[in-house]
Amino acid sequence: MHKTKLVTRFLYLFCLSASLFLSGCTDKEAEVKQVDYCLNHYRAKSYKVALKECQIAAEQGSSQALWLMANFYRFDLLDEGVDLTEAFNWYLKAAKKGHTPAMREVGIALLYANGVSEDLDSAYTWLMKAAKQQDARAEFSVGIIFFEGKGRTKDLGSAVNWFKRAATQKHTMSINNLAWVFATSTNKAFNSPKKAKFWIEKMEKQFFEVPMFLDTKAAVMAAQKNFKEAIKLQNSAIAKLSQETPENELLEYQKHLESYLKEEAWNE
Repeated sequence: MHKTKLVTRFLYLFCLSASLFLSGCTDKEAEVKQVDYCLNHYRAKSYKVALKECQIAAEQGSSQALWLMANFYRFDLLDEGVDLTEAFNWYLKAAKKGHTPAMREVGIALLYANGVSEDLDSAYTWLMKAAKQQDARAEFSVGIIFFEGKGRTKDLGSAVNWFKRAATQKHTMSINNLAWVFATSTNKAFNSPKKAKFWIEKMEKQFFEVPMFLDTKAAVMAAQKNFKEAIKLQNSAIAKLSQETPENELLEYQKHLESYLKEEAWNE
């Protein structure tokens, strides 16, 4: 090991063992240094080493280290298999220390029972905490709660408002959902081909390789009575569906196409 790195490492260890300010270092500086070791190994994908360093930093109370500890288990970075329960436990520790993305992940896990039992009230609480910190994925998830009525009364107005918040941060699914709502809603307060067109044009072009987004764009074209383009887009969406696509989803895409072939916009 390089001499400079040896000296730095020795100084860090010396700081950890001292209760007073020694050699110009403090407990806080030592904690920061430990987080740096954790992050550097994580970014270098030296996950086995990173785990050890991050565990030390996590024990010192670093919310960033707690977040990374969760990722080891969620994304199987240690090649030991995905462990959503262990990931949730670490996310929760980070969330309790005010780590915004961790708050979001705790909320999503509770919303969809990922590694933990479903708890819609707690999910809403955690997601709202993250959404208030302008986390786009949390804002989107709160929108979904109101859109689907998951633990809350269905409220399309609230759903649209939360989707808009996330969409202003270029959150793709929120942009898609806004375009879909304005193109297909049977609620006169929200059915607006003009607004649907506005939002679909916010979608970045590369995303139209994805069947879901092509399906939405087709609905927008049909809402504007451009059925020729809607049919073309819907056929493209169906062609791009994978062979593993569930039959009920495939049938839904085909129903949309049948509607456009009859020159009727899709409404729901």
